[in-house]
Amino acid sequence: MRCFLSIELSNETINELVRIQKELGPFLNAKFVEPENLHLALKFFGEVDEKDVKDIVKNLREIKFPKFSVFLGKMGFFPNEALMRVLWVGLESEKVHELYNQIEDNLVAFKDSGFESHVTLARIKSIKNKGEFLKKIQEINIKPLPFEIKDFVLKKSTLTEKGPIYEDVERFNLI
Repeated sequence: MRCFLSIELSNETINELVRIQKELGPFLNAKFVEPENLHLALKFFGEVDEKDVKDIVKNLREIKFPKFSVFLGKMGFFPNEALMRVLWVGLESEKVHELYNQIEDNLVAFKDSGFESHVTLARIKSIKNKGEFLKKIQEINIKPLPFEIKDFVLKKSTLTEKGPIYEDVERFNLI
């Protein structure tokens, strides 16, 4: 099973991200993430067998972490501005990193190489005019829209020709 951990976004936050996608759309040849698939990926596992999924769930149930607030931050690119392949918006809160670190401590067998708190908006194929695009990025006023994180979710991801389909496997409530 292909799976990942995510934090789901508020409807207001999703609407703001869709507004940004629409503003940037004319500048890009890109695959924009569908509104229903916008999320913050805490950890990507890739293909995991059923036994490992059960172990992951068991270990994540042990996490006791308080609810916290986040807000939208700045836009950025992976791998960098010189080679833009992914356009993202950051979710700002030190608590996101603290939660990630606790998850890493509980999942020793699935250690990551690092974490950047972000929501992917688009996978960029090409940019029509890089100078104009970067100018537009600077002009966009992102509303911070704070919202509370009450849980995180282990999701199954099924790849299809039309894009990924996400299904909840297990939800982990924060305290």
